[in-house]
Amino acid sequence: MSLEEFKRSCIDLKADEVVERFLIERSAYFFDYVQTGKEYEFKKDIASILNVHIRDLVIVGSGKLGFSLKPDESNVGYYPFRAFDANRDKKSDLDIAVISSYLFDSEIQNLYNHTDYSKTYWQNRNSFAKYILKGRIAIRFLPTEFKFTKAVREAQEKYRMEFGREINIEIYKSWYFFETYHRQNIKGIQINLIA
Repeated sequence: MSLEEFKRSCIDLKADEVVERFLIERSAYFFDYVQTGKEYEFKKDIASILNVHIRDLVIVGSGKLGFSLKPDESNVGYYPFRAFDANRDKKSDLDIAVISSYLFDSEIQNLYNHTDYSKTYWQNRNSFAKYILKGRIAIRFLPTEFKFTKAVREAQEKYRMEFGREINIEIYKSWYFFETYHRQNIKGIQINLIA
């Protein structure tokens, strides 16, 4: 699928259908064009390592579509649709969403045991709290010294070595939070495309 086809679909379809068709059900660009034909094996292995169902894993970001849906941070409302591996100095990350209430709760408990939230300071604590309210554990906001459970670290490291790129795993409490987050982003894209 080309970027133009995706943009046309964003204009013609409802946001929830775009999320379902392109972000959940479609095969990943990375496994169609970079690591050809290995998506099932990758997802099955990650699911096994994390002890979740294979249907609870979704590849997202530019590794899913071949271009990023991330808005430009310095230009509100603008979506540059950066191509996968467009930066010649650094390979694109492979972003994996895990939708698992059990894993979400387990990692929150690990964080609770790691630190006393009321007394410990970490730079991104407020940002982390905002994401938790959105049913999502965003790794970039965790305390730098906190480490996910061994299983999460094992999955990231195994494929970082194999693919030669960073593997980002974010954990969602439920499909409601995953779909709502992406549906809101698609609505932003739709407004941008129509304007």
